[in-house]
Amino acid sequence: MTTLLAIGRHVGAASLAGAITGIVVGGVLGRIVMRISGFTAGPALVGAFTANDNRVGDITFAGTAALIVFVGLGTGLVGGVLYAAVEPWLRRLRPWHGLAYGAGLLATFGFSVLDPSNLDFKRFGSPPLNVAMFAALFLGFGIVVAWLFDRLRARIAGPGRVARLAEILAFLTLGPSVAVTVLAAASITGLAEPLFPILFVLGLLIATFAQWRRLPAPIGYAALAAPVLIGATRTVGGLQELLAGI
Repeated sequence: MTTLLAIGRHVGAASLAGAITGIVVGGVLGRIVMRISGFTAGPALVGAFTANDNRVGDITFAGTAALIVFVGLGTGLVGGVLYAAVEPWLRRLRPWHGLAYGAGLLATFGFSVLDPSNLDFKRFGSPPLNVAMFAALFLGFGIVVAWLFDRLRARIAGPGRVARLAEILAFLTLGPSVAVTVLAAASITGLAEPLFPILFVLGLLIATFAQWRRLPAPIGYAALAAPVLIGATRTVGGLQELLAGI
């Protein structure tokens, strides 16, 4: 029971950190990045529709709320669960563990955002600037979620009402985060090579088992490296297409 509570606190704290970070970085900062992209596109494209059927220049409450909830919160919950799984393997990289996590996310899943088939990257503003800004969101998420997780974990371990409130919020976030992560894992099948979802989930399971059973560290690192390398191949290829001829 003690072990299960410890795991619950660990994953819950990471999930809560991911949810907060997703709202701030993926939602709010993501909205700002889109506004910068639209602004640099110039007045000639004001009123044009993006690939997501959003009108350039329009800022609506519904659009912003949808971005924060479905993109920011959703990806934040998934990112928090993933961080809980890889955090033990990042400890030796402190104080750069957050940046390393963000870079890993960019390499593994960057192709899902930096998609060369999305013509908006070249239609609106500067393609290098657009690519840099959206790539920075991955790095920013990693840095912030790692920083926030460390503080939430320390707070939960401490005494007082604030600590208990933080622990309750962490456990309340645990269920939705796991559910959203399962749905996300099922949805990435069509985003990359057919083996990518299998290797990704398998890599996390092997790394988690290796950490639990105190197996040699190279086993865990190799398990995590496999999906990163596959995703990075797709991400780098997409970047080359996006920046080709610029």
